[in-house]
Amino acid sequence: MGLDKSDVGAVIHYSIPNSLEEYVQEIGRAGRDGRVSHCHLLYDDNTYYKLRSLMHSDGVDEYAVGKLLSQVFTNESHGKICSIVKESASCKYDMKEEAILTILTYLELGEVQYLRLLPQLNITCTLNFHQTSPALLADKDIVIAAILRKSETKQGQYIFDIPTVANSIGITAAELSNHLQHLKLKGEITYDMKDMAYCYTTVKVPEDICLLASHLTKWLSEVESCKVHKLDAMFDAAVFALNKCKKELGCGSVQHTACLQKKIMDYFNSENTCNVSNKMSQNSPFLRADIKVFLQGNSQAKFTPRAVARILHGISSPAYPSTFWAKSHFWGRYTQVDFQVVMEAAKAELMNSVGKEAP
Repeated sequence: MGLDKSDVGAVIHYSIPNSLEEYVQEIGRAGRDGRVSHCHLLYDDNTYYKLRSLMHSDGVDEYAVGKLLSQVFTNESHGKICSIVKESASCKYDMKEEAILTILTYLELGEVQYLRLLPQLNITCTLNFHQTSPALLADKDIVIAAILRKSETKQGQYIFDIPTVANSIGITAAELSNHLQHLKLKGEITYDMKDMAYCYTTVKVPEDICLLASHLTKWLSEVESCKVHKLDAMFDAAVFALNKCKKELGCGSVQHTACLQKKIMDYFNSENTCNVSNKMSQNSPFLRADIKVFLQGNSQAKFTPRAVARILHGISSPAYPSTFWAKSHFWGRYTQVDFQVVMEAAKAELMNSVGKEAP
């Protein structure tokens, strides 16, 4: 909430906030003028289940992180411009673009600097010549000469990779882009750019990519668990105020200021380490059977346990978008079962199916 008004008399949450930190910050907008103000919180179990599922949408698997790191460090040429196309990498590793950027940022700003991030840019250029012939222009222009060497030609168009050309003549991507823009203004060429990519230069290649992948996955998993814990604490406080409050602190039927204050103070004083209850089921009698049927019905797909759990929780991902998978009657069926429980069941069924396929 970016609201900066001194006369706010009420704050109404039509949905449960993601954390008590957010809740406290948002209700703090009310009553700044010293007058009595009221804060209303509306919530329901289904919204909680949906929000809790979404907390797992950024999760990653160690295998996928390892494959991403292998791609990042494929080119060991220090000082050279390297790139990873955002959309294709996101689908390939079933990882949100934000998660990929988080990993790359960690590789730059973590305990060891493995790379230096450069501005993101479209790296695939399709170029057309209009005035001077390509050969003649290349004789007096080193950039055009490099483009001719490094490009493919399709129907008279020259298609090339910006980092590849820039590296070949020792200039930056920005300098190459500026040069192309100059030639365009002169009427010599026109061009189109596509394939937005993360760009970087390698500073240090990790000695053990598997070990680094394990470390990154553990760190990201802890971030994910922290987000889930914060939502559970928020929901627990709301449920306590409505259903478990003994009204010993002056609370009424819908007025629970005192007990909520106590819950919030206990939460912050415990440094967020206290055990918080949640409504998630830890088992389901039909879960394994449904996963088995789902896998049999989609045998052409190469699932990971996380991918199966996401579908059963109704979470879209780059490789398994809702536009297609939401048509399955298994989509979102197990939002009330803890995500980790669903993922473990999926892992067991996937291993079982692989065992049956083995000769």
